[in-house]
Amino acid sequence: MKIPNDPFLGTHYIGKEEIKAAKKVLKSKSLFRYHGPNLLFKTDEFEKNMAEYLGVKYVLACSNGAAAIKLCCIANNIGPGDEVIMSPFTFIASASSVLSCGAVPKFVDIDETMNISPKAIESNITERTKAILAIHMQGQICDMKQILKIAKKYNLIVIEDTAQALGAEVDGKKAGTFGNCGAFSLQAGKTITCGEGGFLATNDKKIYLKAKMYHDNGGYRVGCDYPTWENGKTIFGENFKLTEIQSAIANEQLKKIDKILLKQENVYNYIVNNINTNFYNIRKNIKGSKNVHTNLSFEFQSAEECNKFINFMNNKGIGFNLYCSNLINKYDTFVKKQSWHNSNYPYNISNYVDNKCLKAEDLFRRVAWFNLSGSLKRKHIKYIVNILKEYENEF
Repeated sequence: MKIPNDPFLGTHYIGKEEIKAAKKVLKSKSLFRYHGPNLLFKTDEFEKNMAEYLGVKYVLACSNGAAAIKLCCIANNIGPGDEVIMSPFTFIASASSVLSCGAVPKFVDIDETMNISPKAIESNITERTKAILAIHMQGQICDMKQILKIAKKYNLIVIEDTAQALGAEVDGKKAGTFGNCGAFSLQAGKTITCGEGGFLATNDKKIYLKAKMYHDNGGYRVGCDYPTWENGKTIFGENFKLTEIQSAIANEQLKKIDKILLKQENVYNYIVNNINTNFYNIRKNIKGSKNVHTNLSFEFQSAEECNKFINFMNNKGIGFNLYCSNLINKYDTFVKKQSWHNSNYPYNISNYVDNKCLKAEDLFRRVAWFNLSGSLKRKHIKYIVNILKEYENEF
């Protein structure tokens, strides 16, 4: 049996509601969030609804998750010469957004949760350190209690990369709302989606207003009026706006988020509750956390044992794999300090250091991952459990 293992969650819930909402915007002929002959204000509506869901004062919709991280950096005055501490176990956009501001990432190690290690954060703080980027990898929230303690002690900014963890929480508080601000993604593989898109969430009005200006080419806009760049406060910026069609789709997806999260939780719990967790070493999590179950992951004693398991499962039609081919600090841009510009900006103005992350290098080769697709059916889940039991019995 071939088991679905695509990374899509919200994508599988696209239905007549999203189609109807998109058609309504098309009929209005008003696709730009600030102008049109019959503007429906769908982006305003999405921001309001998402702010209510997260329990924050401000949400700013933007073009993608990477833009959301950059806006968090810009709004917190992170720039040339600054270091942002983060894990190398992530997608390159987490670091690229920092580099695009003229700052550099400082990669530090992970712990058994496979998220950033608070101990590694504290031991790597320097006079250049400006912020901590807490990346909630694959739906699992970081140890925000310890991270916030460290940030307070050293007067650091905390930005949460919540691209893969919309809906995760600790003690009822949503991921992305602990730090100064949070960045989220609406890309196709995320909890909810509109294909591409993202948003920033914060309780700080100054962060929100600065990010709002930057995402609107640096202008100051009141309502839907044409922006000004001559009020004594404006800056330059970029165009990171979300369209009305994307917002309309995201609004319908948000209405389904509890259903999506419950389905993922039920699938995960059924598998975990029906296998021997003394044999299968499941990814550790933070006490009191409620995670988004995007995947199933098992840690093995060695890379060889992990590969043996992956091959066995693949032969049975269950697509376990290593999460990635390498950690992002091994990519060319960091190893060779390469840039799009021949000056090698921003490496030429910042003190980027190749930091050893031995735990991350070891762990990512010993952990097998399986995407819990939103299209998994009961027959698929039972088959997965049976094959996991078969592997345990054989080895």
